[in-house]
Amino acid sequence: MYIWQFSLLLIFSFSCFSTFSQEEESVYSGAENCAQCHQNQYKEWRESHHFNSMHLATSEYVEGDFSDKTVTFHDINTRLYKNDTQYLIDTLDQNGTPQTFTIKYTFGYYPLQQYLVELEEGHIQALNIAWDSRPENDGGQRWFHLRPEEAITTEHPFYWTRHFQNWNGRCSNCHSTNINKNYNQERHSFNTTWSEINVSCEACHGPGGNHINLINAGNFNEGNTGFKYRAVQGLRWQFEENTPIAKPEGDASEHYINMCGSCHSLRTQLSEGVHGLEFHDSNLLQLPSQPNYFADGQIREEVFVIGSFLQSKMYTNGVTCMNCHSPHSNKVLIEGNGLCAQCHKSNVYDSPQHHHHQVKSVGAQCVNCHMPERTYMQVDNRRDHSFGIPRPGLSQDLGVPNACIQCHKDRDNQWAIASLDEWGIAEDASHWAYIGQRSHQGDVSVTPAMSEMILGNNLPTLTKASLLSSFSSMPSQTSVEVALRSLQDNNPVIRRAAVSSLENIPPSLRWQVLSMHLDDPSKSVRFEIARVLADQINQVPAAQGEQLSKLIAEYKQALLISADSPATQLSIASLETHLGNNSLAEQAYNKALLIEPNFVPALINLADFYRSTNNEAKVEPLLERALIVAPESGAAQHSYGLSLVRKQRYKEALPYLKAAVDASDALSRYAYVYAVALDNDNSTINSINVLIDADKRWPNQYDVLMTLVLYLEKTGMSSSIPPFIAKLQNLAPEAPEVQRLIERYR
Repeated sequence: MYIWQFSLLLIFSFSCFSTFSQEEESVYSGAENCAQCHQNQYKEWRESHHFNSMHLATSEYVEGDFSDKTVTFHDINTRLYKNDTQYLIDTLDQNGTPQTFTIKYTFGYYPLQQYLVELEEGHIQALNIAWDSRPENDGGQRWFHLRPEEAITTEHPFYWTRHFQNWNGRCSNCHSTNINKNYNQERHSFNTTWSEINVSCEACHGPGGNHINLINAGNFNEGNTGFKYRAVQGLRWQFEENTPIAKPEGDASEHYINMCGSCHSLRTQLSEGVHGLEFHDSNLLQLPSQPNYFADGQIREEVFVIGSFLQSKMYTNGVTCMNCHSPHSNKVLIEGNGLCAQCHKSNVYDSPQHHHHQVKSVGAQCVNCHMPERTYMQVDNRRDHSFGIPRPGLSQDLGVPNACIQCHKDRDNQWAIASLDEWGIAEDASHWAYIGQRSHQGDVSVTPAMSEMILGNNLPTLTKASLLSSFSSMPSQTSVEVALRSLQDNNPVIRRAAVSSLENIPPSLRWQVLSMHLDDPSKSVRFEIARVLADQINQVPAAQGEQLSKLIAEYKQALLISADSPATQLSIASLETHLGNNSLAEQAYNKALLIEPNFVPALINLADFYRSTNNEAKVEPLLERALIVAPESGAAQHSYGLSLVRKQRYKEALPYLKAAVDASDALSRYAYVYAVALDNDNSTINSINVLIDADKRWPNQYDVLMTLVLYLEKTGMSSSIPPFIAKLQNLAPEAPEVQRLIERYR
């Protein structure tokens, strides 16, 4: 069984060898040139992890033990050794055949080091066996597998030769400088190039060739530096009398988000270059929603930093990356609580009256309460940058983590709640996460409260955007009104979320609302508008159709940047379907499966495509493959069950429809369909039980409640009906069917 999850991950590009044209050479000058004038910064950079992010596999850079070691993970024996000039690995290839491979590059160095192997067609692959470079007394100095809990075979999507271990598309763009991925869709090949193998000066500052030319010509000045990024004056932080937190002076700037964000975020790349661009013009940021984040916005999957940081009060008040980190070493500017004391008075916050722990103890460290760590890749601890407050009440109700229990592993949430209460810290019963969780369940009754939160001023922008986008699964008149107001917001994240929220409203209304915003100044917003309106291309007036066509052309061009991603190929297939290009859509689906043959969303979507194009014979084999790959997938079980229903194999379909409902990724619709199937099988009592359970798991679902009332009537259980009518009355009081039920059971 494979336990894995797919989100729209970004495609980054990198290179197999250092090569660039004369034109590029005139732009990118190399870090050695920078060192002539910036010796201190260059020295700090060389000593940092940036310099060691990637390198040729030589004795200078290889950390792992290649002294002819054999390790076994997932019943696969792997030998690691070296000869006079090379580091080698004997392991299984993509077909399960033992082969010898040359380690070409090191990747990272602390707390772990990975190793890269170059395969045919320019594919550079990251082994999922890595070296733990921590000290031995910390558990390090050993070989380990990055996915020890999953049954890794050659068919697993995270097997080392497959797409999700591919460096060219998934790693390179943030670990080298001036990457050109050079992906060929037809051959599924890479000819990736770079100007420097590591993250060098120009990776952040932009091409430096023009800067050097200006200096050599004597034309350099502060207004003409030759860089696309201009230096900005940051906020100054001043303590006022009797105020425990410093106040900002000056103008807040997005400069460092624009500079750092592209590599420190989970995002979709929209532009080939990022230098000098606004972050939201070159990226589509993954909003902080489940399953990548916990219900309260804490980091869960590997989402990096920006999506966390943008939720924080620090960011809202103008704090930037460089207020805490050195840009050249990435180390914090001050160790310990002194870092926070730059803006938070120590006598107020670094005291037992605030943290309720012994002075200088682990519990007295600001970061351990407000930036708890989560471990990725088995050994890499990363801190949450939303700077939240530990809320064990939320943990108890919603299953989110909290720093108290993370540290006090022998205690439980009740103890933590009681401790906070004793200190005079009350639980926040009105926390937005309660509403957010109910919206995640599709509970439309939260619409008024959620609308108030979105339009209010008490939540971070990114949190409001996440709530706003969830309206897409429960559209209403109120949600459209909120979207209309949000489309006028100054922040592109809010405008983009407003577009997403309109995805499932009637097509004519969707066009009426969004046609006024086709020229939005932010590329990320236009990208989302094009996606949401693509199905309208043949329905709109000719004059506006031309403008929409240009927008869709821009959208298609942005998709091509990450065309080596199976998820992007699904987006291309969906677009081509809307454009009426079924043959191109089918090609895109098949390209997705060429890139990753066991990509479950592609298997399911291609099966649905064949169903919609009356090619039913091709449906079942694809869905059978999806079930083999991911039997825990509710979507796969549901789709296969429906395919059996279409063939009138009703009895055979029931176990699959049931498995879909029991899955962790189940939707309320799965329960509704399973209940209808049970009723058709003369098991109406079982249908009722399924719907009652569904009402608890997904509250306030109109179809579930109406069908439940119908089946209760059918079985003569009318006395059980009134509570469900009451729910329907609260949900849709004006609906004629609800009115008739109210009258009947008055």
